[in-house]
Amino acid sequence: MFNQQTHLFLQHTENWHSFSVLNKKYKSVGAIIYIHIDDTIASSPLRSTFGSYEISRELPAIILFQFLEFVDSRLKAKGVTKFILKEPPSSYYPNRSALLHTFLFNLGYQVSDAEVSAVIHVSENSFQSYPDSSERRRLRQCHDAGLQVKQLSHDSLGDVYLFILACRKQRGYSLSMTLSELKTAVNRFKDNYLLFGVFKEEQLVAASIAVQVRKNILYNFYPAHAKEFDHLSPVVFLMEGMYKFCQLNKIDLLDLGTSAIEGKPNFGLIDFKLRLGARPSTKLTFVKKF
Repeated sequence: MFNQQTHLFLQHTENWHSFSVLNKKYKSVGAIIYIHIDDTIASSPLRSTFGSYEISRELPAIILFQFLEFVDSRLKAKGVTKFILKEPPSSYYPNRSALLHTFLFNLGYQVSDAEVSAVIHVSENSFQSYPDSSERRRLRQCHDAGLQVKQLSHDSLGDVYLFILACRKQRGYSLSMTLSELKTAVNRFKDNYLLFGVFKEEQLVAASIAVQVRKNILYNFYPAHAKEFDHLSPVVFLMEGMYKFCQLNKIDLLDLGTSAIEGKPNFGLIDFKLRLGARPSTKLTFVKKF
């Protein structure tokens, strides 16, 4: 979704450049990247969560390497002195990521930022088979307390956003998007933004603004819960509801997001996600200076 032209123009309306590998025989695209150039700085993406290369499984390794060399040469010819490349979690494309990252190192790229993402691979098993014993106990407590998970309409976006913002402020955090920016994105991508809420009777106690970034991937973009319900840990219950949504809609991967504060690991959050049964996944940002 982040590489669709409509989303690119949400980030900036000008100075985008695209490079691609075209298979003329089969009239298909083997690889593509969208890059924003501001003076001498190139970025993919400019503002979204990640960008980078999209690569077909059928693309031969030698063609990929030559394509990376080609992009570097074109950027350098345009006067670029620094290229920032923000990758999705490696679990999105495990085989492609291993190949791409190795080739980037071969070409002199360095890692400027490394984050830990956490993903749950959705299967036919119930969510309760994933968490450890402590989180299963909290999940039972949520069920016993009569909590309910609901998928909410976009009419609730303002209320959900303000709830999440208030929860984040309670913990000294903020949000990367304003409500106005988020509304614009949701209006452009109505089918991709999903709202989930956990209720105790009529009271909202936890919520998530999620993004279906691909047909088979749901990204838990903005989750939060009210501090007064820490004893119930309603986010565990929220994850169970989102996991069931993934099962019903044939979504293979539930991305719980990264766990970092100002570029440093948030160990408590990492441990919590791993206790839920998520698997760690690297999310790297590469940089190359020309």
